[in-house]
Amino acid sequence: MPRPDIFLPDDIWRIRPAETSDRVLLRTLLDAYLHGLSAFGPVDAVYLYFGAADRWAYLVEVRSEGIWRPQGFALVNRHSCSGLVVDRAMAEFCVLPAFRRTGVGKRMARRLLTLHAGIWELGVSRHNAAAWSFWRSVTATFDGVAVIDADDTRILRFDSRQASRRILSGEG
Repeated sequence: MPRPDIFLPDDIWRIRPAETSDRVLLRTLLDAYLHGLSAFGPVDAVYLYFGAADRWAYLVEVRSEGIWRPQGFALVNRHSCSGLVVDRAMAEFCVLPAFRRTGVGKRMARRLLTLHAGIWELGVSRHNAAAWSFWRSVTATFDGVAVIDADDTRILRFDSRQASRRILSGEG
């Protein structure tokens, strides 16, 4: 049985779990994203998000002329950047350039952070100022966000459970 899409009925965007049939599409999006990310340091191109336990891949799609078109993705896992106990971590997150600074990315991120409510970590390269600004604005909705410095990475650590109801109802 297919899993439900995660979107607000009045919106033109949605997040949906990536299916095995999306593997080539996700790999294409991921390769382009990693190429851009390599400007900030070395990247690992091996991603085991289909069939691997404790990993979730999502596609963000925008409806245009009645057709859902992929405009980004998110890869979620349980790997703690800090070494502390964590429920989830955002491994990778990408919104294609045409939809950046439209609010879709922020809403998508908050929706995912509350979909998997619990203790989260988001690791951001110290050299990627745009990503740091984005994630600070996303996490402003959550209480008690801790910033942990770890080598070339800054980690945002927080509990998304308290904000979940507010965000899922459209207030956050």
